[in-house]
Amino acid sequence: MAVESAKAAAAATAHTAAMIMIEAGGGQGSIHRAWRGEGPDALCLISAPSFSGHIIAGSHGDRVQITLPHLTPSAYEKMRAWAQDRDECHHDHDCDCLTDPWPTLAALSQGDEEHDIDYRADHEYARGSARLAFGRVTVKLDDEAVTVADTLIRIARHHA
Repeated sequence: MAVESAKAAAAATAHTAAMIMIEAGGGQGSIHRAWRGEGPDALCLISAPSFSGHIIAGSHGDRVQITLPHLTPSAYEKMRAWAQDRDECHHDHDCDCLTDPWPTLAALSQGDEEHDIDYRADHEYARGSARLAFGRVTVKLDDEAVTVADTLIRIARHHA
């Protein structure tokens, strides 16, 4: 009974998180049941005009894999600045944190490939990717807190 209660609580948390993210994107969107094979194991799938996401199953409903497509360059720069300020390194002088984890627009414009959003020199710590195509940026984050995704969605919406 306790296991079923925990699963129900995680599902309720995931649904609430999905509703919060849809509201951050302007209130348009839907929440679907996630099926095996359409992404990571997920509690639910979110489809909205400005993003899509999966609430990750093992996260208790508080972590998301999210794609933010068609971002304006100014929205990307604001997101990049906010994320880097938020995650500024507070380690000692010998840490392996990168000083510029999100690729710059100049780096993105060097080619048509994806660039890692990587907080450490070890690619095991890559958190996602960014890609510039046709003057718009697509950001994919693999495992972010819903609160971070909420803020990034709001930044994207404000600078659309």
